[in-house]
Amino acid sequence: MDPAMRDEEGEDLWELINDNRHSVSLQVHPCTVIPYLRQARVISEIDEDEIINCHQLTNRCMRTSHMLDLLRIRGRNGAMALLESLMIHYPAMYTQITGRKPSTEPSGFSGLIKYSELTEYLVRAVTSMQKELAETRQEADQLRERCTWLEAQQGGAAERAEEQRRLQEDSGRLRTLMAGLHRDLLKLKDEKCELYGRYAAALEEKSDVGLRCRDLNLQIYQLQCELRKAQTETDFQQRRSLRCVSPSRSQQLREEISTLRRKLMDAETFSPAREDILTQDLEEAQDRRSELADQLTNLREENERMAREAEELFEEKENLSLQVQKLKLDCEMYQQKSTVFQSQLGELQAERDRAYLSRDDAQAQIACNLAEKDVLRSQLVELQEKVFNLRARSAESGTRDKRHAREYSWESSYFGSSSEGPPPSPQPRSRLCRMNAICPDFMRSDDLESLVTAVLCSSSGSVSRASAPPFLMRSRPQALRITGRVLTLTVQDGTLLSQIQVVGGNKTGVFVHRVTQDSSAHATGVSPGAQILEVKYEQERQALQMVLEDSTQEEALWALGQVKGPCQLILRPNQDAYDGLLQQLEKGEVTSGDSFYVRVNMSVPAGTAQGALSIKCNDILHVTNTCHGTKGTWWASLVHACQLLDLKSGSVPNYYRAQRLLIHSIEDVTFQQKAHKKVERVQGKQKAVRIVSTGRQPRNPLWVSVERDALGKTGEIGDGNTPRSCITLMPYTLVTPHYPPVCRPVLLLPTVLGRVLHKRLAGMEGYKLCEPEMLSASEHAVRVQKGEVLEECGDPSAPHHCYTLQGVDKVMKRGTHCVLPLGLDCVRRLHRAEIFPIIIFIATTDLKCLNRLKLTEAQLLESSRAEEPLLDKLPCLSRSLRPQCWRETSLLELIQDTVVEEQQKVVWVEPDLW
Repeated sequence: MDPAMRDEEGEDLWELINDNRHSVSLQVHPCTVIPYLRQARVISEIDEDEIINCHQLTNRCMRTSHMLDLLRIRGRNGAMALLESLMIHYPAMYTQITGRKPSTEPSGFSGLIKYSELTEYLVRAVTSMQKELAETRQEADQLRERCTWLEAQQGGAAERAEEQRRLQEDSGRLRTLMAGLHRDLLKLKDEKCELYGRYAAALEEKSDVGLRCRDLNLQIYQLQCELRKAQTETDFQQRRSLRCVSPSRSQQLREEISTLRRKLMDAETFSPAREDILTQDLEEAQDRRSELADQLTNLREENERMAREAEELFEEKENLSLQVQKLKLDCEMYQQKSTVFQSQLGELQAERDRAYLSRDDAQAQIACNLAEKDVLRSQLVELQEKVFNLRARSAESGTRDKRHAREYSWESSYFGSSSEGPPPSPQPRSRLCRMNAICPDFMRSDDLESLVTAVLCSSSGSVSRASAPPFLMRSRPQALRITGRVLTLTVQDGTLLSQIQVVGGNKTGVFVHRVTQDSSAHATGVSPGAQILEVKYEQERQALQMVLEDSTQEEALWALGQVKGPCQLILRPNQDAYDGLLQQLEKGEVTSGDSFYVRVNMSVPAGTAQGALSIKCNDILHVTNTCHGTKGTWWASLVHACQLLDLKSGSVPNYYRAQRLLIHSIEDVTFQQKAHKKVERVQGKQKAVRIVSTGRQPRNPLWVSVERDALGKTGEIGDGNTPRSCITLMPYTLVTPHYPPVCRPVLLLPTVLGRVLHKRLAGMEGYKLCEPEMLSASEHAVRVQKGEVLEECGDPSAPHHCYTLQGVDKVMKRGTHCVLPLGLDCVRRLHRAEIFPIIIFIATTDLKCLNRLKLTEAQLLESSRAEEPLLDKLPCLSRSLRPQCWRETSLLELIQDTVVEEQQKVVWVEPDLW
């Protein structure tokens, strides 16, 4: 500060400050100068809190003015401290107040602050200014980048405008050309109408000529008739005159003739006047004769023309008569066909009525069997209770028996008190559902170790082909695709698979290919070309019935290999289908009759085997041969993402080998979790295992349908030995393709992040947010019963405010993507309505981005951990994104690109197994 300022009184200094009080209030920030004022001890902590946090000071100018009032109380020290702070932070304002240039020399300060404290403060002030300068420069760089981007956008817009102008010019030129072509078309139409008029006039003239020709022909006919009549009369008169003339009469006639001759002589001698008259009459007669000759010539020409037209009409008549005969023949043939069709329809209706009757009888028989089964179950429960009582009594004999009783009670609690059979006894094989699996919620580290241990202990013999197949657990209704004549043949003895060879698969059916000569099957009448529908045989005093109508070749060979004695074959002669399959096999178009699509639930590397195919979790495979090469492999192809096109082909493990590999994969995951309790998340790591099981569903689409009768009573295989809570892992699941014709809805996960992005995505072109509907109580109940309510809004004031299928369908019909602000529970309801949403899961790769999205780390991690495992339970594929940039515009552009890619893909949906 200038030394002259130090000598001035406090009132003079405050007078200078008050003269510029308005500028100080507008430009000075209290937060900037308060640290120096606190350092100079002219403002206390209470004063600072009052200036910054007082609710009565609603803006910055009021806070600055209040700060000046507090400094005015401090007198000269307050003025000096204020001017020194302005000299440091607002040099222009200092010059405006004092009229002097600011100085940062130590001697320029008043001494209110010690030299060391002043130095420290100046260093901090310079550091903060440098930071502000760096931030300002960074903002300037960002603005320059933004300006460059906007200039590029402006250039692109100009190019697009130029292109649009060219397109408009082309459009105008095309419109002009189209107008000219339209005028030419109108002219052609006018000419065509004129030609039609002339053609109609010609037809009318032709009809008039035909009528005139008919009239002339009629007149000629009448004249001919009159001429014949006159000739007849003349001949008659001549004959009469010759017969009736007498001699007297002849004399009289001669006299008359002589008299007439005399008169004629007198007449020949006529006067010149009469001669002139006769000459004139002769000329007139000659002129009339020439006219009549011309008329006669014209009539002859017209008659010839009419004759030619008559010939043409006669030929046309003959053609029409031939067409009439053909139409009569066609009509008779169609009448015969209609009669045959009606007779066949009557036969089909009669056959349908018989099928309905047989179905009713079968349902009644099934009801009776179920009733008997319930009675047997009740008896079985009573016997089981008696066995438990006897074992409880025998447990008192010793410690060993007590331990045995405890083991048995544990087994009984595991299998359940309501199991449908006696307690398990030692058997050479385990009758579990294909393999003893673990619970799908294996990702919980607390229960993983115990569950996998149970799997490894109980699966030692569960996937062995030597024992009965674990897929015998499925009990499916008998297939009703019998469309032709069905034969039932009984094979007396011998191994069935050694007597016949089969070809085919699930797509074409399983056919008998070769029959061994002099075998029991050959003697029975089994011949090549017959399709095998069912096989019935006995095993361990139980009647088994296996349905092979839609089974694969692998399952059919295994099922036929189980028959070791007498059996019944239900066959359908289908030589055409069999010949077609053989032709395709000979040409190399197919390798078997199998064809189905599966979704892979585990990653399997290619290995060292030649021709092996490397597959990853969630890949789609097209299996075309289940008996390829060595035992235990399938021949499959990877499927194109956007169309049903086979890509790379190779061999993959079959269902049973894949289950063993799945067990090993789960074991590796378990041991890894035991060794490392806390595993770091690896970004971009490929998912290795997807746990899918049949759960509560008793059937697997890849298993053979088998029904068992024990001592005449129908029941499921393994009723008394299979735990009702057993779950079967599935390395492959059947899928079916779907092609959505309209824009698919979009579902963003996690839901916490989706709530932030829904409205912003819906504001972009081609997207619209799904709006909830307000329903009445009755309408809400009806829609809930129909399954049309996707999710409730959860507003207590509006209990029937919900999202419905109609709202989603209305947005889709407009050709836009419907953004769903819902959870994963709506996916299955949408699938039941044939609506397949695009599910996008956004994985969190950078927790620093949460401030931009206004989310906390705990919220996002909790939502991600809760919803990410649920993606494996969905019956369709989902898409996971790991954004490299978490700016809002970049993230929305990435989501849009992902939606465009997913819209072009085929939607693969698997049966809901959960």
